[in-house]
Amino acid sequence: MFSYFEKTERDRAFFEEKIAPRLPQTIFDMHLHLTRPCDTVNVPQELIDGDWAMQCGFQMTEADLKTYAATLWSGRKVLVNAFPMPLRGVDLMSANRHLADLLEKQDPNAQLVIRTAEVAIAPSFDPDECEELMLRGGFLGYKPYPDLVSGQKGADIRIPDFLPDAFMKSLDRHRRAVTIHLPRAERIASPLNIRELLELRQKFPDAKIIIAHYGRSYNIEVIEKAYAAMGRDMEGFYFDNAAVLNPQVHRFMLEHLPKHQIFYGSDMPLLLWHGKRTWENGTYRNHAREPFPWNASATDSAEEKETYTFFLYEQMNHLLDTVYDLGGRPLAEQVFLTNAERFVRETLGDR
Repeated sequence: MFSYFEKTERDRAFFEEKIAPRLPQTIFDMHLHLTRPCDTVNVPQELIDGDWAMQCGFQMTEADLKTYAATLWSGRKVLVNAFPMPLRGVDLMSANRHLADLLEKQDPNAQLVIRTAEVAIAPSFDPDECEELMLRGGFLGYKPYPDLVSGQKGADIRIPDFLPDAFMKSLDRHRRAVTIHLPRAERIASPLNIRELLELRQKFPDAKIIIAHYGRSYNIEVIEKAYAAMGRDMEGFYFDNAAVLNPQVHRFMLEHLPKHQIFYGSDMPLLLWHGKRTWENGTYRNHAREPFPWNASATDSAEEKETYTFFLYEQMNHLLDTVYDLGGRPLAEQVFLTNAERFVRETLGDR
């Protein structure tokens, strides 16, 4: 568990006042990463040094997750869809096999349930071996990642470069799912990403495509531009809102997309610190109380930092504000639980 993870009195007060009265008693987190330290020994230090999120920590065991979930969500039952941290240097197949073991041993009556998982894949992996693991282990589907190919976030690479057709054919054949992180600087607003997503939808109609982080729409300008280009075609995809805090983005998605196609995601363990996010001129800035290399030169005062609560509480509060404004408690149950429950049940055939 991260040494900086601590629930303060301010956190308790924030949760009890703003979150607890509105958060369902069971939540389903569709986007988090379980990766043991033993599977990360070969992660290059330069990768960590060059990525602000990795500097916050990228390892999380099942025991760590139990502690984080119990601390953050105060007695609520938590179901999760997990995948390994898809980084260069991570032993992905070892991490995949560990997830398969965890899925087999889960107690459905526990407070924390690893309900399902996705097999982390790289283009070099054997598609037949991955398919066998997916089916035998009861995985929801696959988790590719562009950085495994490019080594750089936002690199100008094609979706088929990190998600080859051989893997999509398997998903299409078995009606399983894939969670896609989009490449390219414009993210989901990239005309090339839009074209390639629509091609996937056309070529593999029975594969279920989840676009992570609302297509990496951390600012409203990104999703507005994407929707102007895609329109109703965007309804052919599912979306998770992991790491998205912007209330304008949450509102846009819930007003323009079928509400049953939106899933809650935490992106743990990347965002377990205290802080907030601000937006200006199409970009965003993260603020943190904890001293990380990426915020060493931040101008936030000591007094301001002491007012910060958990970053995940900030995300949850913005999302709950929007959900309750648009649909009240029934919509909260959808976004935080029943959308994911139904999707997983239908994809796995009631496993």
